Amino acid sequence: MARRTNQYFLFVFLFFMLGSTILELLLINFLALPSDLANIILQFLVFIPMLVIYVKTEKVSVKECFSLRPLNWKNALLCLGIAYCALPFISMIVVLTSPLQPNLVEQAMGELNDSSLFSMLFVIAVQPAVFEELLFRGAALHGYRSLGAKKALLMSALMFAMLHMNLQQALYAFLLGAIFAFMVQRTGSIFASMLPHFLINALNCVAATAQTPQQGVVEELSFAQELVSVGLQCLVFLPFLALLMYLFLRRNPAPAPALPADTDAPKEKIFTASFWIIVAIFIFFGVLPNLYWN
Repeated sequence: MARRTNQYFLFVFLFFMLGSTILELLLINFLALPSDLANIILQFLVFIPMLVIYVKTEKVSVKECFSLRPLNWKNALLCLGIAYCALPFISMIVVLTSPLQPNLVEQAMGELNDSSLFSMLFVIAVQPAVFEELLFRGAALHGYRSLGAKKALLMSALMFAMLHMNLQQALYAFLLGAIFAFMVQRTGSIFASMLPHFLINALNCVAATAQTPQQGVVEELSFAQELVSVGLQCLVFLPFLALLMYLFLRRNPAPAPALPADTDAPKEKIFTASFWIIVAIFIFFGVLPNLYWN
């Protein structure tokens, strides 16, 4: 099962790299669609075929594969709170990696500043929260489930990280991917990851649109100043994050039924040729071109 899932995600990586480029040229250059509309359509055309292919090839029910179960309001609030309290730690990763590469997310947000807030929210918050969660906390967790809950969590987070195709995003995407996968495993509901994913991306959108040109002229903090500032935020948020995690674990002590605990079944080979090709794609097309020394 793990071998097939690696092969599937290799296909996903290649389709995302080649297919999205071709579709973008078709939608914007050939059909001359507005960039906002093109970005919305592009995500539908890229993600939906991948999700359908997984369900059809694995012959599984949509509900089982994507953990489409209701999430009670208490768990929803806990998941949102945990995601919010994790934001300073994401910022710390951004600060620590800033000497290696520019903040590509900030640059992408700047390119979308001419778009309306609604368009930005739909493209950056709504669609990724739905499609990426269905792909990684749905298909990936299901595909790697034969490895056991812990390894399935790590593999889904790793694939999620590498698909972002840059080192800075990959590091915090791995952290968030592991947290999201854990939430889905414990609650048995994909909405435990969709909601916090939406919250994090939506907050980034609002922050980007709220920044005025005058604010952009303010003198930037030095690396040391940023490190101290974000470090203090981490210290402030850490007790709240720990408390929310404790409450979450108390409410959800057992693994979700769809993802059973590790068994003594024969071990599957994780690091197949497909896996190493994905790693090579990530390094050569995602990491190396974006480093400052280039």
